[in-house]
Amino acid sequence: MRILLISANREKSPCPAAPIGLAYVASSILKDGHEVEILDLCFAEDVDAVLQQAISGTKPDIIGLSIRNVDNLTYPRSIFYLPDIKAVADRLKPLRLPIVVGGSGFSLFPEAILRYLGLEFGIIGEGEIAFREFVRRYEQHNEINGISNLVYLKDGGFHSNPINHMKDFSSPARQLLDNERYFKLGGMGNIQTKRGCPFKCIYCTYPYLNGNRIRCRSEQDIVDELEEVKNNYGIDYIFFIDDIFNHPIGHAIGICKEIIRRGLQIDWACFVTPKGMTFELLKLMKQAGCKGIEFGTDAATVATISKMGKSFTLNEIRKVSAMCDDAGLETAHYLILGGPGETEETLEQTFAFMAETNPKAVIAMTGVRIYPNTGLETLSIKEGVIKKGEDILSPRFYLSSLIGEDVLLSKIKEHALQQPNWVVPGQDIRNSEETMAFLRQLGNRGPLWNMLKKNIK
Repeated sequence: MRILLISANREKSPCPAAPIGLAYVASSILKDGHEVEILDLCFAEDVDAVLQQAISGTKPDIIGLSIRNVDNLTYPRSIFYLPDIKAVADRLKPLRLPIVVGGSGFSLFPEAILRYLGLEFGIIGEGEIAFREFVRRYEQHNEINGISNLVYLKDGGFHSNPINHMKDFSSPARQLLDNERYFKLGGMGNIQTKRGCPFKCIYCTYPYLNGNRIRCRSEQDIVDELEEVKNNYGIDYIFFIDDIFNHPIGHAIGICKEIIRRGLQIDWACFVTPKGMTFELLKLMKQAGCKGIEFGTDAATVATISKMGKSFTLNEIRKVSAMCDDAGLETAHYLILGGPGETEETLEQTFAFMAETNPKAVIAMTGVRIYPNTGLETLSIKEGVIKKGEDILSPRFYLSSLIGEDVLLSKIKEHALQQPNWVVPGQDIRNSEETMAFLRQLGNRGPLWNMLKKNIK
């Protein structure tokens, strides 16, 4: 069978991200001897022409369409991606081939997106096993509707099969990606070390998409992939895309020790949680090549941390920030301002706390995107922000009723403009795509927040 996998993502801000989810699907179906091509639309100047060329060259029997995000999660500069993705789907429909939609963005709104695009089949969550089974059954002319993780429209009704999560996973089919281009324009390669998350942040979709039980790759397998991307593609800066690199802590320690044992010279950055971080791990991370740490802090007051469902305390953030300074590791804190419990007082407290901890960067988002199957959706219905059953495919954001939107935006802008280490994507403060592209052209690697200036204490 000839299979064409299409990555519909065209967002390049804050940096273009290689579609390794689709490469994982490709790695699975390649095992059955199929011919597989990935069409990545991220850099396409003429989408229609690129689609036509790929279809003519591949002559596919089945098409997979991956949707990474439905919008850019950024308020008030919200961008809805689905109209452009629908144009891609409309271009594919006349082929009269099975088109299977997947990806994290699709998995959040499967019925709404199938109806929006006018397509029949989709896969929720991890697609490796489900898409492989879909191809097998289609090739053998067998019934395809009983596959785990498959959703479909039939006779006007929406049907969803049980969702299963893989016990383990390894490396993606990275040879099908334009690795060098992503590294040049994005400054980093991307590698996944685990799936699943046990934490219960009120807004987060990750436990729904990947389960609440962590499934880790072996440390040896991960470092094998690190060596592959460096030796085969010249990528010497990596971002570990897990939400929580340091949990479980033994796994993170094992990865660092394996990098050190092999003498692999590679730079990297990662997301971590303040919960459970130790100075021992931070020193190992530094020794293993870590250049920057990003904290999903989200809130920086006692009240807002609790309302956001975070697993750590204000004192833990303070302690970990000091440990990072002692270990010589630069840090960035992501904040979501205007969420549940936010007031003018908590906003000022957040400003003061970030000044106290003084990270290399504070990346501040405004408002919280409301997603299905989250605690925030339940809260939003309770507070009348949205109605039960309301369509939230088009971006809807939670903004605390305890602080006016105009006050929230103006206070954030006023503060951020005075702080050289603050980035506010929603108000285009130190975040222009043109500036970031220029810095990449100059050869800068890693997260660009690392180039910001700290406040002088």
